[in-house]
Amino acid sequence: MKKTLLMGTVLLIASGQAWADAASDLKQKLAAVNLFSARFQQTVYDSKGKELQKASGDLLVSRPNRFNWHTQRPDESLIVADGKDVWIYDPFVEQVTALKLQDAVVNTPFILIASGDDKYWKHYDVVRQGNVFTVTSRNQDELIASFRVSFDRQDNIDRFDVKEAQGQWSEFTLTSFNRKPALKGSEFVFKMPKGAQLDDQR
Repeated sequence: MKKTLLMGTVLLIASGQAWADAASDLKQKLAAVNLFSARFQQTVYDSKGKELQKASGDLLVSRPNRFNWHTQRPDESLIVADGKDVWIYDPFVEQVTALKLQDAVVNTPFILIASGDDKYWKHYDVVRQGNVFTVTSRNQDELIASFRVSFDRQDNIDRFDVKEAQGQWSEFTLTSFNRKPALKGSEFVFKMPKGAQLDDQR
């Protein structure tokens, strides 16, 4: 009985250490890419693996908490995080939704890529397999079940996958990864388009 308890304790400690190492490794890799731009290709699948949709666009991230996510095909949309708020613009319906950053990202571990705040990490478990990190929420009520991010040999982010609690998932492949994009200074500032309606949920 004592031997069983001892083994259980050893495994628990080892498991905790493995999580800590994986989380620490992921933090370090993300901290090394505080600024980057990339092209993205997104493929959405249903719970049975059937392809539902493809999309593509440009992504620009400046840690902490700033990103510009511009989907261009098949339908245009824009998401801008300015460090405090998140602005979601749908040109088709001419509507802008404004959210507090903490409310907009509560249901997705993507905040771990965009944020350098350690407080978010306590809500997730991290497992590493080579250069692939799987981040799983400890909150069973979240919309996102898991988030997986992978790095290439140059430690650039080359892919991330998002799996929803209902089984649907999205795969994002990044290309043209650039750690030194030229910035104009307005990439993370959202300006209301003329004629658009604002749904302010802040």
